[in-house]
Amino acid sequence: MTWWIMPIPPRDSIQYLMKWKRKMRKRETISKILKLKDNKKKEVELEVRKAADRVDDEKSKLTGIEKDYNDSMRFFNEKNAEGLLTVNNIASYYDFFTRISGRIDEQKKIHNQRKNELDSLKNTLVDAHRDKRMFEILSDKAIKKDNMEKALSEQKEADFFVIARRSR
Repeated sequence: MTWWIMPIPPRDSIQYLMKWKRKMRKRETISKILKLKDNKKKEVELEVRKAADRVDDEKSKLTGIEKDYNDSMRFFNEKNAEGLLTVNNIASYYDFFTRISGRIDEQKKIHNQRKNELDSLKNTLVDAHRDKRMFEILSDKAIKKDNMEKALSEQKEADFFVIARRSR
């Protein structure tokens, strides 16, 4: 045998074991990263659910305030049409409608902020899902590559034994 032809290391040699250990480390690293990405995705999903609940709560508060405003406005219009309101009553209703319309505006702002937070979290969830899917694909490719290399090395080893038998 000449020095420039390198034989395939036998299965019990240290080079063979180190070669497979490196690949296993790479595969294990990818699987650990994949688990981290999956945990991150689950965490973001939970945050999205909580944010959606907050949006629903703020929307129900806003709806309640608007319902109170509309009921009060209807009552005011009925009493005003009947002519039963005094100047003091009209002034107190005016103050009430001013305060409640301010509360409606504040609640709309809070509701819009919660909706923006929810949209932001949904975008984060999409990114987390994309990252997880990317590492799943990377993991699948690494496994396929390892399997191909293993099959190729086994085929080379089998070919070596066949050639060795024929040369005897």
